[in-house]
Amino acid sequence: MTEWKGQLERFDSLLKDLSQKQREKGELRFNRSFVIASDIAGQYYCEKKIEMQYLHGKVETESKSIGTRAHEKLTEDTVKVQRSELWKKICGLEPVFALEMFLLAEYNGVLLAGKPDSVLFNGGFPLVVFEYKFSKSSEAYPSYHVQAQTYGVLLENMGFDTSRLFYAIVVADPETKGNRELRQNAVRTVVTNRSKIALHSIDGAKIYVNKFNRACAEMDLQWALAYWKQIREAKPTTNQNKCTKCEYQTQCLGA
Repeated sequence: MTEWKGQLERFDSLLKDLSQKQREKGELRFNRSFVIASDIAGQYYCEKKIEMQYLHGKVETESKSIGTRAHEKLTEDTVKVQRSELWKKICGLEPVFALEMFLLAEYNGVLLAGKPDSVLFNGGFPLVVFEYKFSKSSEAYPSYHVQAQTYGVLLENMGFDTSRLFYAIVVADPETKGNRELRQNAVRTVVTNRSKIALHSIDGAKIYVNKFNRACAEMDLQWALAYWKQIREAKPTTNQNKCTKCEYQTQCLGA
């Protein structure tokens, strides 16, 4: 049996486990059966805000709508493929871009899941995780790095060799609306200069390229998962500017 088939079988087995757990009462906070990478990233923005989302439901904001539309634009020209076909291509000889590939793996007894914007594979090796963020600020915040690093842990725990893995955070002006040229320019820039940590500037965006660091990622995960395992309570942000713009300000202050 080829290696990719073995990896896919293990992944499908995890999917079945997840499906079973979702029919039961989860052991994690809010009866969750798994934790998603974007929530882990959100904890590094404001953990209390993540809690409010689960207690009161998600509130659609203008910035969220812009981000959603921009990400939809990024995938307009993509083609959906069967999971087995994708995994076979990933482990083939030609480079493959997997857009919004569902990742699922166990980490320290907890199921983690996530969908990176795209991952570049070559010969079965994940080479670059691409994450696109749309913001008027061109800064790559800690939460962005945490999310990208979490995808690295997921890939490694799924059986991929991440020794060559970098991640690229593309922070783009919302006015770009995730157009095709943005993605093409970002990919071209990163692939051309992939073998080093760097900050690149392209039209309408900055690209932060970093090497995946498993030890750093695990430190971030251990802190974040302590909340989901109900070891500790949510920690609110100490940045009052975040609070003044938060859609949960009233509920949070009244908690």
